[in-house]
Amino acid sequence: MRRHAGWWRRALAGWLMGVGCVLPGISAGVMAVSFGLYQPMLESLLGFGRDWRRHTRFLLPLALGGAVGLAAGAYGIGLAMERLKEPMLYLFTGCLLGGIPRLMEQAQDGGCFHAAWLASLGLGVALALPMALMNRAGEPQAALSTAQWLACGALEGVGTVVPGVSTSFVLMALGWYPAYLRALATMDFGALAPAAVSFAVSALLSMKAVKWLFDHARGHAYYAVLGFLVVSVGVVFPGISISTLAGWPALVLGAWASARLSRMAA
Repeated sequence: MRRHAGWWRRALAGWLMGVGCVLPGISAGVMAVSFGLYQPMLESLLGFGRDWRRHTRFLLPLALGGAVGLAAGAYGIGLAMERLKEPMLYLFTGCLLGGIPRLMEQAQDGGCFHAAWLASLGLGVALALPMALMNRAGEPQAALSTAQWLACGALEGVGTVVPGVSTSFVLMALGWYPAYLRALATMDFGALAPAAVSFAVSALLSMKAVKWLFDHARGHAYYAVLGFLVVSVGVVFPGISISTLAGWPALVLGAWASARLSRMAA
C-alpha cells in the first residue's frame, strides 16, 4: 500500500508541476524543489541508462501526471483563471509556501546554517526580479514559425530545469503565449514537434549544469532557489482584501498538500 501511495503522490506532484509550466509566475522547478523531488529527478534522468528499471518506476508517475497537468493547464487556464482566478492563485501560493521548511532542511543536509548562503538568497531574488517585472505582454501572434517553436522549446527546457524561471512570463513578453497555449490544448503535434526536440536538448544541458551546482555548492544552490521562490510568491499572491477571504482555505490546502508531498520518500 505504501508503494502505491508513493506512486499516486508523485503523480499528483507531477500534475501540479505540469500545470505550473503554463501558469505565469509559477516555476515547475521551484515546485519540484518544494516537493523534495528536484534532486532525485535530476539523478534519475541523468543516470537513466545505468538502472533504467528503477528510474522508470520513479519517473513514470511524474511524467504521466506532468503530461496530464500540462494538457489540463493549457486547456483550462483561460476558464479557471477567469472564473476562479483568486482561489487558484491562493492555491499555488500555498503550494510554494508549504515547501519552504523542507527546502531549508535540504540546504543544510544535517549540517549547520552558513551566513554566506544569504548572499545566494539575495542573488536568487535579483535574478528572478526581471522575470517578475515582465508584466507587459508583447503583441500576441496568431501563429509561430518553426524557429520560434524551436525557441519556445529551448526556453521551456531551461524553465523546467532551472528552479525559479517562469517561462510563461518570457513567452507573454514575446507575444507567443496564446499560440503556445493553443497548440498544447489542441495537441498540435506539427507545431509542438520542433519545440519538443529543442526542449530535450536544452533540458539535458541545463540538468548537467544544475546538478553540478547542487553537488558542489548545495547550500548556496538551495538558498538561490529560495530567492527565486520568494519572488514567485510575491508575483502569484493576489493580495489581501475582504473579497478574497474565500481564497484562504485554498492557500491552507495548497500549503498542507505541498508540505505532505515534500515529505514523501523519493
